[in-house]
Amino acid sequence: MERMSEKVAYLKGLAEGLNVDAQSDQGKLTMAILSALEAFAAQCDAQEERLDELEQFVGEIDQDVEELECALFDEDGDELDEDEDEDDDGDDGMIEYECPHCGTVVFFDEEAFDMEEEHLCPNCHRKIFAEDDEDGGDDGDGE
Repeated sequence: MERMSEKVAYLKGLAEGLNVDAQSDQGKLTMAILSALEAFAAQCDAQEERLDELEQFVGEIDQDVEELECALFDEDGDELDEDEDEDDDGDDGMIEYECPHCGTVVFFDEEAFDMEEEHLCPNCHRKIFAEDDEDGGDDGDGE
């Protein structure tokens, strides 16, 4: 696209080539119009430069947002939440439980978990799900 200032420069050259008399009434009017066009063209050129800079900046922002979307969302547009998998017991098929004796976090397979079985802490080797009347000291054989 040809800049406005180039078009105005062409018109000024044309006026000079036609020997427009700047002292005549028509010449004064023509020169005033060319002067106004020159100021207008300078502002248009400045606006074009700013617009080009903004377009480039918005393009860079668009690329950054696209990268963030790829990192945060899957291909279907569903949100990916890594922390949700750790806190949500149902999604990964694991039950998370803290040993009441030593505080060790123990994970159990949800499908294979049986409350009737004896579950020992891998750290302190005491029953994790001890009955209220048990201290975790006896074997739990029988009954």
